[in-house]
Amino acid sequence: MNRGIKTKPMKEILYRESRVARTLGDPAKYAIINLLLKRGPMNVTAISKMVHRAESTVSHHLSKLRSLEIVRYEVKIDGVYYWIKYSKELKSIVGSLKIFVKRSQYRLEYDS
Repeated sequence: MNRGIKTKPMKEILYRESRVARTLGDPAKYAIINLLLKRGPMNVTAISKMVHRAESTVSHHLSKLRSLEIVRYEVKIDGVYYWIKYSKELKSIVGSLKIFVKRSQYRLEYDS
């Protein structure tokens, strides 16, 4: 029986899923993701103004989001524009999180 081959892909998938979940747990990165989902492609300057962070901080967060394949980018004459790579899937995740938080708040209010 060769267990190493069967378990290795699952470990890799779980690892990648946990990295995405960890990234969504960062309020600044989550704000950038939500902004790009709502507004579409934006440059670093516009993103930094909307999320109230320094451009260098936003650039750092975007590089992390790029490494996880959450965002894509394109260099244009007037700057680098970023957008969500898999917007349908990410909208579903964000929507599920909103439902979860709403339900958990409701339970907290009525369970106490």
